[in-house]
Amino acid sequence: MSNAGYALLWTALYFALAFAAIFVVWFADKMRSNFLGK
Repeated sequence: MSNAGYALLWTALYFALAFAAIFVVWFADKMRSNFLGK
């Protein structure tokens, strides 16, 4: 694979990791509010 291909791959990987981290934080906050609400 070319350098551009590797750069694109790493960029996509970082975007996926960032999205996963945001989702985990959102989900944890949602669970926390559900537990505090009940």
